[in-house]
Amino acid sequence: MSYMVNASLAMMSKGEKYQEVIRDAVAVLEGEPDVVARMATVVSLLDQAFDSWFWTGFYVVDKVKKSTGIDELVVGPYNGTLGCLRIAFGRGVCGAAAATKTTQVVPDVHAFSDHIACDSRSNSEIVVPVFDASGELIAVFDSDSESFGTYDEEDAENLEKLMKAVFGGAIVV
Repeated sequence: MSYMVNASLAMMSKGEKYQEVIRDAVAVLEGEPDVVARMATVVSLLDQAFDSWFWTGFYVVDKVKKSTGIDELVVGPYNGTLGCLRIAFGRGVCGAAAATKTTQVVPDVHAFSDHIACDSRSNSEIVVPVFDASGELIAVFDSDSESFGTYDEEDAENLEKLMKAVFGGAIVV
C-alpha cells in the first residue's frame, strides 16, 4: 500500500490519483467502524493527492437538530482554513448538495447566487453528498480551490465512487 506517499504523485494523471486514493482508503479503513476516523482519513489522502485544493473536508448532518425537524450541517473533519461552522440545507453549495442529494460542481463560485464565502480565496468548489449503507444522507464532502474551473465531471464521478466505497459499503475493484 502506498498511502499516497509517492514521489511520482506529481506525474500521475487526475484519474490515477483518484484510483490510488480509493485503493488506499479502502485498504487503510478495512474494518474501521468509526465514521470520524473514516472522514479524517479521506481528508488526509485527498489533501495529499491534490495540491490545488486549499480546503478539503466534511460537513455532517446534525442528528440532534434533525430529530427536531431542522435540516442543518455542522463542520466535521477537514483540512484548511477555518470553515463555516453550520450550514442550513438549501443554503450555499454545501446546503444545495444536501437538499438535492446531488453533487454540485461549481467552476466559478461567484456565479453561484447563494454561495457562502467561508474563505474569500475560494473560486471553484465541488460538494458531494455522502450516504451510509442504508442510503441515508450522513454528510457532504466539500473541496475548494483558489483557481477557477478546478473541478469537473471526472472529479464528481471519482469522489462519488470514493464516498460510496468508504461510507456506503460498496466494494471497489
